[in-house]
Amino acid sequence: MWDFEHSVEAPVSRERVWTLWTEIERWPSWNPGVVRAELDGSFAEGATGSVRAAGGPASKLRVLTVEPERRFVTEASERLMRLRFEHELGDSGDGQLRITQRVQMTGLATPLMRRTVGPRLERSIPVGLANLVELAKSQPAA
Repeated sequence: MWDFEHSVEAPVSRERVWTLWTEIERWPSWNPGVVRAELDGSFAEGATGSVRAAGGPASKLRVLTVEPERRFVTEASERLMRLRFEHELGDSGDGQLRITQRVQMTGLATPLMRRTVGPRLERSIPVGLANLVELAKSQPAA
């Protein structure tokens, strides 16, 4: 198993971040680690689709858990590897929103993929969260 977590705190609207985060088709516009992402239906527990990481093949995508404006969990799976992404919003205690993304890699290919996919995720997740915050600041909730 391999895992990574990154958090940022920012004075942004929980509702706006949630909307941006759950518009999966828009992930490539702010997340440098994602080239394409889509769901076959609306964003909800059990929804399926596909995601393609930068430099990687397309993977099956599934929404596992949704707790509106608080947390959702997705899983991207390939033949010998699964990536579980937890997306969480919380209060930081000083009036800012704490935005956290965790990823856990499991499966037979993990010993190899942690050396290739792992560093890409360690670079792209912090940049993606920073871009998400900037987008949330620049486009207030409607």
